Parts: sequence; C-alpha cells; structure tokens
Amino acid sequence: MIACLLRSLSLLLPLSALGCLSSAPPVAPVRWFDPLPPAPVERPVAAFGSIRVTAAPHLGREFVVRTGPRELAFDGEHQWIAEPRVLVATALAQAGGGAVDGARGERDLVVELEAFEFELLEVPVARVRLVVRGADGAGARVAEATAVAAGRAPTQLAAAMAQALGDVVARVARPPAPLPVR
Repeated sequence: MIACLLRSLSLLLPLSALGCLSSAPPVAPVRWFDPLPPAPVERPVAAFGSIRVTAAPHLGREFVVRTGPRELAFDGEHQWIAEPRVLVATALAQAGGGAVDGARGERDLVVELEAFEFELLEVPVARVRLVVRGADGAGARVAEATAVAAGRAPTQLAAAMAQALGDVVARVARPPAPLPVR
C-alpha cells in the first residue's frame, strides 16, 4: 500500500511541476530596430574629417520615452541595434564622408548627442538633438529634428526615428550658409 502511494506521488510530482511552469506568462522577446537612414548611393565628397560623438549616459540601446514634461521611461523590450551615439556617428559618416574616430584634422566634428527619444505626450514624436562643434570646440550649433510617428506601435516609432535621424544628419552635413557681407 505504501509502495503504491509512493509510486503515485512520484508520477504526480513531475506533472505538477509542469503545471507550474506552463502557468507563467511567456517572456516577451526583445525586439531590435535599425533607425539608420539609407546610405547614399554615391560616396559623398568629404564634408568633414573625423567624427567623434558622445552621448548622455542615459542614452543606451533601450527606447527612451518621454511620458511627461519631466519624466522619461526606458523600454527594455524595444531596443536599437547599437547605442544611439554609434548610430549618429555612422549616419554622419555616411552622409558627410567623414571617418568615425579617425585621424584628427581641421574639418573634424565633435558632436554631443543630447536627445534620442520619443515623446508620447499627445502625438507620438521622435526627437534627435545634437550639439555640433569643430575640433577646437568653437562654433557650437544645435541641430535638431523631429518626426511625427504614424502611430504608437514600435515599428511606427522606429520609422519616425529614422526620419528624424536622417533630417538632423542632413542639417549637419549641409555646410552652414555664409554670413552676408556688409
């Protein structure tokens, strides 16, 4: 009788463990997105030399989402294929013909990435903001671009980020207009 009871328990124990494992919700997979604009068909004439991009420490691979005027959230389930500073440097190199962290020269760019985020306050918007300087630190200018997303789905947000990144890179790669002569 005791042997029969032990045998029954030994059969039920693995089945109960399976029930515990299967009752948990499945872990959501991490999704990766590439916001790089398409590379130009022809290699551009070098608009600048070396490109060095730094970023605020909170700008990692996770989507950064502004949910309030002074509130950011990080979405670990939706991430970029690389850190935003690497994405910006790559996009600038493709558009302006420069080399990322290459040899230093007079046309070098030092770029500080200040924002690479989504604003979900009312209408979903992707925002990229850069502070661009020459290698000597002079001539700082802000280049910023936004793009309205078609919706709040991650693919729609990533498409808006690709648009904003392409727009801000085009502004940086375009030489500044000469000052009027008086």
